[in-house]
Amino acid sequence: MKKEYAKMDVGLLHLVNKKVVLELINHNGQISRSDLAKKSGLTPPSITRIVDELIHVDGLVESLGVGNSSGGRPPVIVKFKNDNNYIVGIDLGATYIRGCMVDLNANFISEIQVPTELNKGFSSIVDKVIKVIKKLQKRKEPNSKIWGIGIGVAGLVNSETGIIESSPDFGWSHVDLRKELEKHLDLPFFYDNSTRLMALGELKMGAKENQKNFAVINIGYGIASGLVVEGNLLKGYSGFAGELGHISVDTDSEVQCKCGMYGCLEALASGHRIASLGREALLNNTSEILKELSANNESLITAELVAEAVSKGDVTSIKIYDEVAEYLCKGIGTIANLLNPETVYVGGGISLNGRLLFDLIEKKKDKYLLDANTKVKILPCTHGDQATSIGAVSLVLEKILNLELTGV
Repeated sequence: MKKEYAKMDVGLLHLVNKKVVLELINHNGQISRSDLAKKSGLTPPSITRIVDELIHVDGLVESLGVGNSSGGRPPVIVKFKNDNNYIVGIDLGATYIRGCMVDLNANFISEIQVPTELNKGFSSIVDKVIKVIKKLQKRKEPNSKIWGIGIGVAGLVNSETGIIESSPDFGWSHVDLRKELEKHLDLPFFYDNSTRLMALGELKMGAKENQKNFAVINIGYGIASGLVVEGNLLKGYSGFAGELGHISVDTDSEVQCKCGMYGCLEALASGHRIASLGREALLNNTSEILKELSANNESLITAELVAEAVSKGDVTSIKIYDEVAEYLCKGIGTIANLLNPETVYVGGGISLNGRLLFDLIEKKKDKYLLDANTKVKILPCTHGDQATSIGAVSLVLEKILNLELTGV
């Protein structure tokens, strides 16, 4: 029995050491075997054994040969093998389904975007996701490997069961997406809440390294947040942490949220609300520019159209954004005062419509922040409209770096 435990311990230790070495190689891009030994604390023979295994068995590392010597034995350089190793990322949104195939350094190889067409129902949406994935698979190089598929979904994803408990954007309740995808996919796949994945993308592939405390606010059709605390993605008991859109920012509001409550941040500051206020302006005849842009057709008023009216100097549309920014600052204040993040990243479709929203937030935010939190930075998400896709890719990359996948 003791020998069995000893074997288990040795195997586990080897796996832990292997993960450490792989993470060092990935983080440094390229590094010598001697530096790996110094940074990991492992012996040179252990490094040689692990690196050879990562090269010849796992296919995640490649040798660059001998480097220049500064005295003594020339260093043997290795690098993370991102070429011809791919991940597929899917952003399953209410308006578009965006798919990308990237290498392990998140360099884009191919992209596809198709309209979601919510009105056609669940089966049609699943079918579109499958077709996007299949098309991307066909675009890979003959000798390349796709390690897995990551999918970001707007909705409450139960981290234990994988069930999408609720997605107001899609009108889904208790949907088992995994069961449907397993019928069609021959690759390992993983999915999670889209905003949480945006935060994971910032953590793993964002512009600023070693940032351990930040939040991502996703402002689109709805509003949600992804939270990173001490370098860990906050999920909560069942995986539902981060529903910022459903905190009350106006207890006297008569605007009802899709969740049934009144005065929610999502009800008062989302893309849906911006469009609604734009339609009110059209009906009240308070904006000639909106009337012109929409051809006086109420059904054509969208958040994007209101943003276009802002760019043309429409006073009414600017007031709409001013109101929305006020509520958003209340939400940002709630997160900042609760978690004390270094940065709050703002993403989603509404964040992509010019500088006005960020300028208004910068102007208004301090009145909702404790003095200790006024230094918090408010920045656009690093990857713009690809933030969820990159987050989905990061979900798979984590599995690779933890040596949980073997590739297909």
